[in-house]
Amino acid sequence: MTLSVRHPARVLRLALVAALTLTAGAVLSAPTALAATYRSATSSGWGPSPEAGKAAAANNARAALNQQAGAAGEVCSGVSVTTRHLYTAPDGSAWIYEATASGNCVVSLPLSHTVSRA
Repeated sequence: MTLSVRHPARVLRLALVAALTLTAGAVLSAPTALAATYRSATSSGWGPSPEAGKAAAANNARAALNQQAGAAGEVCSGVSVTTRHLYTAPDGSAWIYEATASGNCVVSLPLSHTVSRA
C-alpha cells in the first residue's frame, strides 16, 4: 500500500496507530524490577557479652541480606533487624544470638554519566 497526499486522513491514522503501538510496546516492556521485593535473611553470631553477641548476629544477618540482594542486582533500604538469644556458655564466656534482617530491595539502576563531546 502506498501513501499519497490525496489521503491525508489515512496517513494520519497510520501515524497514530504506529505511535500508539510504540507507546504500548514501551509501557508493556518496561522492567517490573522497579517494584520493591521484600527480603529477609537469618544468621547467627556470638560474642563475649550479650551486646557483642547481638551485634555479631545482626552484622551477619545484614551481610547475608546484602549478599542475597546483591545476587539479584538489588539494593535494600529500610532494613530492620530482630535478635533472639540462643545460648550462653555455662561459664558466661560466650553469648550466641540469632538475628533476622529484613528490608525492601529494589534493582540498582546503573548510574548515568555524561560523555563530554570535544
